[in-house]
Amino acid sequence: MTVPSYTTDLQTVSLCDAIGTWIEIPSRKSGSAPILEDRAYIEGSKCISQATGVATGKTAGAQFDYGGNIASWVSGWVIMMWQFFQAPKVIDTWANGGMRIGIGSGSGDVDLWNAQGNDYGRNPYGGWGNVAIDPEYAGGYDERVGTPTAGNYRYFWSAPNMLLAVSKGNPHCIDAVRYGRGELKIEYGETASYGTFAGIATQNDASRWGLLQAEGTGYLWKGLMSFGNSTNACDFRDSNRNITVDDTPRTYAAFNKIEINNASSRVDWTGVNITTLDESGLSVGSFEMINDATVNFTSCVFTGMNTFIFDSNAVLDAVTFRRCGQVTQAGAAFDNCIFDESPATIALVADDLTAISDCDFVSDGNGYAIEGFSAAGSYTLDGLTFTDYASSDGSTGDEALHVLASSGTVTINYTGAAPSVHSAGATIVMVGSSVDITVTVKTAAGVNIENARVLLKAKDGTGPFPFEETVTSITNSGTTATVAHTGHGMASNDYVQIAGASLLANNGVFQITVNSVDEYEYTMGSTPGSSPTGTIKCTFVALYGLSSALGVVTTSREYGSDQPVIGWARKSTSTPFYKSAPLIGAVDDVDGFTAIGVMIADE
Repeated sequence: MTVPSYTTDLQTVSLCDAIGTWIEIPSRKSGSAPILEDRAYIEGSKCISQATGVATGKTAGAQFDYGGNIASWVSGWVIMMWQFFQAPKVIDTWANGGMRIGIGSGSGDVDLWNAQGNDYGRNPYGGWGNVAIDPEYAGGYDERVGTPTAGNYRYFWSAPNMLLAVSKGNPHCIDAVRYGRGELKIEYGETASYGTFAGIATQNDASRWGLLQAEGTGYLWKGLMSFGNSTNACDFRDSNRNITVDDTPRTYAAFNKIEINNASSRVDWTGVNITTLDESGLSVGSFEMINDATVNFTSCVFTGMNTFIFDSNAVLDAVTFRRCGQVTQAGAAFDNCIFDESPATIALVADDLTAISDCDFVSDGNGYAIEGFSAAGSYTLDGLTFTDYASSDGSTGDEALHVLASSGTVTINYTGAAPSVHSAGATIVMVGSSVDITVTVKTAAGVNIENARVLLKAKDGTGPFPFEETVTSITNSGTTATVAHTGHGMASNDYVQIAGASLLANNGVFQITVNSVDEYEYTMGSTPGSSPTGTIKCTFVALYGLSSALGVVTTSREYGSDQPVIGWARKSTSTPFYKSAPLIGAVDDVDGFTAIGVMIADE
């Protein structure tokens, strides 16, 4: 390819470098005639300015006659105008039309839309502001003068609404009025001369397009950024950039958009952060791969934006979508990404679960984390975590997974906590991944100790299993003790430590058989003949047993989340005797638990 090219589709209404047909708005003549200004301009070397004298309210303004309707107007185009009122607190609020832009078919037949205000845009501090107005804005006009003909755009107004008179100078200024889609076209790029945001901004600011302007340590963006097109690819690589999506309340939802075009294009972003200025705004910014180009996003953060549509040649590593709309995978690879509080019905529409790994999904209280699983079969969730979604399966719309298969069996293999599921009809089989809990008992010299008793139990109440939970009751029958324990969350073959029962036979460490979500039983070493009373407490035991000849005690189990544990290794009932070795840590829901208990001789 060749060096990068940055162009736009914007066409000129008036660059305001000559008076031409600029006049005072005929119906608002309390100000004065516009003049050519050679000091306050922002584009070229001049602008249009106007004295407002003793005028207040909507009684001043400037009008430009294009000389005929803009030909072949295309739906989705906008009018873009630079405006500046040099006494920023004098104009009214945005809602009251502090500064409006008018577009119409006749000098007295114009629709006007809110553009700026003393509480909005540049004007809390003052300065030039570039405003985009869609004359087909779905919400309609903010003010109408006369009876403009829809689709006929010949006359253009800049109309302030002043709270106070400004008797000196020419406070009302206009520059560079343009029309079009507001597209930035990025083409070409080569080694050592890739396309960059700084390159776009340099061209934009030289021409004052108002599409991607340098501000502070970042850029303010609006319109359509097209990387490549149907004819020419682009090679664009940039890093560590902050971009703000401009607020464009009188355009349309898809006005602020990024497109990747041409399958031969390559777009690499590292540490690029794009944040919308107003998350409740009309056009918060969206992204779409039109063609399956090469796209690599690393450590990027997108905040408050709308939808993202990727394709199979996209690779996303450590990318965060914070309060963004629906993300469509379409074959893209996602690794170590975060989908944080998406307001969409679906955070991620997935079609290839094998290309999604180690991602975190956090609910905003509504919507699914992942929708997919369109056919019966086996799927693996590779290191995915789900936070604040529905705690159980159902059809409330806030389950972690939405399974689209309507028949057959869908097997979901997962690690960590089991995600909740809404199935369209398929039978769901959840298969958790067990982790190993292993303790090795040794002497200080590293010699393995056989037949040491190891106990590892819940340390506190922060894990998924019981810690000193009071049970409802224990009923004894022979050597079988049946425990009523609401929502115990344990499984058959787990161990528990029972304490506080009035009968000694009921106290100790036991392996359980689960009868229901609220009941389990265990076998005592003797027959107590009655049922115990007292405040009886249950604590989950993660590991219990005697060490092997290799000094090892091990087991495996599924863990929904990390479980803090504490315990000991003891050998005091048969020679050689050892002092107890303390154990403490946490069973990781993915990596399990491994520890060494070092014991000191006690003989």
